[in-house]
Amino acid sequence: MIEIGIDVGGTFTDVVLLDRVAGRLEVTKTASTPKDQSIGILNGLARLAVDPRTIRRFAHGSTVATNTVLERKGAKVALLTTAGFRDLLEIGRTNRSKVYDMKLTKPAPLVARPLRFEVRQRRFVNGEPAVALDEGDVRAAVEACAAEGVEAIAICFLHSYIDGADEERAAAIARGVAPSIHVTTSADVVREYKEYERFSTAALNAYVMPVMDRYLGRLESRLADAGYREPVEMMKSSGGLMRASTARRYPVETLLSGPAAGVMGAIHVAERSGFRNLITYDMGGTSTDVALISDGKVVRTAETRISNLPIKTHMIDIKTVGAGGGSIASIVGGRTFKVGPHSAGADPGPACYGKGGTVATVTDANLMLGRLSSSYALGGEIRIHPERATAVVSELAQAVGLAPEEMADGVLRLVNVTMASAIREISIQRGHDPRDFALVAFGGAGPMHACDLARDLAIPQVIVPPAPGNLCAFGLLVTDVVAERSETLLARTAGLDPARLAGRFGELAASAVEDLVRDGIPREAIVTVCTADMRYVGQKSELPVPMDLGNLSTQSVDDAFFGVYAERYGHTRRVAPTEIVNLRAMAVGAIEKADLGRLSPPAANPESDAAGVLARRRVFFRETGWTDCPVYDRYRIAVGTRVPGPAIVEELGATTVVGPADSFTVDSQHNLVVDVRAEGAVEGA
Repeated sequence: MIEIGIDVGGTFTDVVLLDRVAGRLEVTKTASTPKDQSIGILNGLARLAVDPRTIRRFAHGSTVATNTVLERKGAKVALLTTAGFRDLLEIGRTNRSKVYDMKLTKPAPLVARPLRFEVRQRRFVNGEPAVALDEGDVRAAVEACAAEGVEAIAICFLHSYIDGADEERAAAIARGVAPSIHVTTSADVVREYKEYERFSTAALNAYVMPVMDRYLGRLESRLADAGYREPVEMMKSSGGLMRASTARRYPVETLLSGPAAGVMGAIHVAERSGFRNLITYDMGGTSTDVALISDGKVVRTAETRISNLPIKTHMIDIKTVGAGGGSIASIVGGRTFKVGPHSAGADPGPACYGKGGTVATVTDANLMLGRLSSSYALGGEIRIHPERATAVVSELAQAVGLAPEEMADGVLRLVNVTMASAIREISIQRGHDPRDFALVAFGGAGPMHACDLARDLAIPQVIVPPAPGNLCAFGLLVTDVVAERSETLLARTAGLDPARLAGRFGELAASAVEDLVRDGIPREAIVTVCTADMRYVGQKSELPVPMDLGNLSTQSVDDAFFGVYAERYGHTRRVAPTEIVNLRAMAVGAIEKADLGRLSPPAANPESDAAGVLARRRVFFRETGWTDCPVYDRYRIAVGTRVPGPAIVEELGATTVVGPADSFTVDSQHNLVVDVRAEGAVEGA
């Protein structure tokens, strides 16, 4: 039986077919269909000639929730909140994202002020009732919402993270008064303190809920009509899978769905080649996502921002920047040259796609410099028009008085600067030396820029997995099913009762385990992982700290925190008091992992010779200028072969550019492992 992993990006929809019995792996790409992503998904299945009746598992990473928030195209949302707190979403916090920007403006709240309704209700800070819920206020507010055409309601009461009974009762009333309106409660989405962040996350969940519900409904219906009978699985931002039915209820947990799948896929392939210290680098058509993996461990965060709006859910710590193959190169104000963050996207796309694009992009620059084949069809569908790339890059070059190839190289340098800054932020700024890590390059454009990027950062090795343009989709098939629970504790470590702490962790873990059992995961296949969000007393932010439930004591909890703090910030202060803020439990339902080394690689290009050489063409390298460069078919190069640079390695969905001073080897897992010669590189690393 067949397993399918599908990741929908801004430009392409990536599809991976895995047949464990036959040891077969097939990949393809098709153009994304932003108006309805499910169309692109069905197109991708058709390209692989897959009969949905033979699919036993369907895992999906989506940008629906992300794009909905970024483009502000979500539902019409209302807020029901405790009387006196109508403007909490607008007031927010006093901290500024850019301290010295005098023109900085806060993002507009997702809920317009006329749609924020006050309800007479109040609880004390310990969760005890102070003012009973006025059910008449709730009914009147919901009736007003229905009259205004509201699609979703977020119910956010003060201190509901301790006791959410009032929110649950208000939700029941709302569903009874207006059954067609989607309802979400803050205590259901985030059972943790920090009112503003909890309210914001609940509002975000309500904002995307109708959009995600419609999208998943269409997808499930189309798959069912085609014969697929199993549940659809969705990737969570935290790096685990959940059922589509759960994603409909908690769409806010899918905001980093695609990037998280890429991180999990990168860890899977790199660990099998003996690499545990990784910087994952996913460059697509619209953006680039980077994450740091230390000793095989994923770094997660409980709080981040999207479109400058706070979101408080557990997710992989991923840094995203507006740098991709479709990033637009432009001159601003007649003298400032910039690349990104705006993208040409899938439609019209770069000028070389021949779909109406009229501005220079990173893809156009790569094509002009010989890094991309002018005869290759991107994604198997999009024919390349090199003359159009030359025209738009030359026009830009003329405006600033540069030769066309100098301008194209400048575009690549500038987009690399943006991506290098993102990597420095997750490594150097957090006390990690990039020279101690390998760069795992994937995405449609990642392998094309990886060696130059590694050279700039003195990273000694680049790993390019098989089918790197589809690694996010492959990651979906090697990711475990996950359920999570959390609650706020707010207690100093010094006064903790270890038995009580273990009991609360046990309750959270048991609840998460039951979720997986209901989804059909065998109880014996489930393991639990417990962490605590901790900080020094007086601090505002917390760090996730792993907990050993078999060895809980004040000293062991403090020692675990000091270790994590020192790793993140390079120092610690053992005499300062500490506190626990939140408890978290994750239940993990392990799945069988595919071994890429045992899977049959895609068929080699019959035009390549025995050594894998397809052709030779002129390629521009900044070290050597225009250079006669061999072009290799990746699937013709035998395992163990070492190839000196310069070299271009082509495959479906991606092109790897190896510099003149670099060389690469094909390892036992079919990865390209590139040794990058850069100033400061550590020999033998």
